[in-house]
Amino acid sequence: MRREASRRSASTILLCTGALLVAHAFPARVAAQDIEAELRTLTQDNAELYIEPLTSGLAAALNSGFYHTAKVHDVLGFDFGIRVMGAFVPGDLDTFVPIPPESVEFQAVDYSNPYAPEAGQVLVSPTASGEGDGLRLVPAGAFLQALQTAGENPADYEIPLPQGFDLPIVPYGAIQGALGVPLGTEVVVRFIPSITPDEDVGSISMFGAGIKHSVDQWLPGSSPVNIALAFGFQHFQVGDYLDANSTQWSVIVSKDLSVLTLYAAGTIEDADLDVSYVFTDPVVAGTPLQGETIEFTQDTPNDATLALGATLDLGPVALNAGYTLGSFDVLTVSLLASIR
Repeated sequence: MRREASRRSASTILLCTGALLVAHAFPARVAAQDIEAELRTLTQDNAELYIEPLTSGLAAALNSGFYHTAKVHDVLGFDFGIRVMGAFVPGDLDTFVPIPPESVEFQAVDYSNPYAPEAGQVLVSPTASGEGDGLRLVPAGAFLQALQTAGENPADYEIPLPQGFDLPIVPYGAIQGALGVPLGTEVVVRFIPSITPDEDVGSISMFGAGIKHSVDQWLPGSSPVNIALAFGFQHFQVGDYLDANSTQWSVIVSKDLSVLTLYAAGTIEDADLDVSYVFTDPVVAGTPLQGETIEFTQDTPNDATLALGATLDLGPVALNAGYTLGSFDVLTVSLLASIR
């Protein structure tokens, strides 16, 4: 039952391509309906562990790909394009140790440690990013004996944990533009148009903005590289069950080499993600009542990252690729058009 539960002509190409990429390039679109359905069967402690690789990966992806050069546009110069990011989930997050109920009440008697893994299994189950069927927790000890004595079928009291969806990469994408303003500064806007891939999931949308300021313009003499300071934030929402906010502070250094720009960016970033779902699968006393809303926040700690990348200028468009090193490594690929 649980199993029943991706200049002008240049701008047109970019926007059309962007609409397709963004519609398929983040985790909410990949398996949101199935993952939300699995969350509905979990108590809060297990839900936090089960979904952690995806929320942490999304936080890393949100904070990646904001900048591809330290150079800022001249006043009213601009660029726009599509950025697709993929955060690589560390292998040690493919499984988690479930937290069984500490006690249950049956026929007015409380039973401690009432559950154990099914025969031949250990207390390990796949996370949402992992692979395979979930572990089944089965009645054990005195609780099992009480069920048998009362003529109950112990199988009716089993707790099957969710399957993994085999997601080694948490994908994400956005349409982004930047505009040059006075004082060697540019403003950045990135967004995902509101879409509803499934009524059960609800609408998916994102808005983010940032600012980048040239530092090398204030240095004496001619600097061999471009240097900039930057700040950015984003708000990402999926229906009523996921609300994410992220911020980042960056120092960017870049060097133009003919048609190629090389850059590096050091960033301090953080994010918090609010998860909300309705519990729909009460199995035993002591679990949330059916229809109860469960809410929790997963904060990702401040993470220091280093991004390295290159942008190839092909005239009306440019191709960018970057790799961010952090608690979750992130690959970014971008297609851009710009007027300096």
